Amino acid sequence: MKRLLTIAVAVSGLGLSGAALAAAEPPVEGTWQKHQDSFTFMGFTSRYSCDGLQSKLTTLLRLTGARPDFKLTSTCASPGGVPDRIATVRMTYHTLAPAGAPPPAPAKDAAGKDKVPEPPEPGVGAWRSVEITARLPHDIDSGDCELVDQFAKEILPTFTTRDLVSRMSCVPHQSNPSGIYLKFGVLGALPPSKPVPVAAAK
Repeated sequence: MKRLLTIAVAVSGLGLSGAALAAAEPPVEGTWQKHQDSFTFMGFTSRYSCDGLQSKLTTLLRLTGARPDFKLTSTCASPGGVPDRIATVRMTYHTLAPAGAPPPAPAKDAAGKDKVPEPPEPGVGAWRSVEITARLPHDIDSGDCELVDQFAKEILPTFTTRDLVSRMSCVPHQSNPSGIYLKFGVLGALPPSKPVPVAAAK
């Protein structure tokens, strides 16, 4: 009972800005599932430096509620800071699955064999609603349409989602301000609670 009360107090103080909003629902207990993916982007409209692509993926992972300890490592052929035709980011991240959900497909080792899966870690999260459009959040713009579309197809399915609405309309070599539209509910990490002001502490 004490644990549930602590969780409820934390949720009541959540502050989410931008495109993600905490859902007015009770916390959900589940397990953290580990994912290791390589995200290779080769778009027509926009090119990204290693750091630029990593920054965009960081924004998208935070919005979708990945556990905050995710790690991204980028590799590009061009020197640092120069937009590249092909950019790759290796991603290690955890998504929250409700209790009883099947484990993710096992990752492959260098020889193509299934790796031994790590034991699941218990966790607590909450449903949140997410809406992504051009400039919402502010560091996603119309030129990111192909990137957001690829993220939605390759990475978003590893999260626990519901009520997905996708009206993505990417046109190669054109920056379309209305081309990005994703809206969905996702079971994600609890955002950090707001600190209690010293003057208010009793």
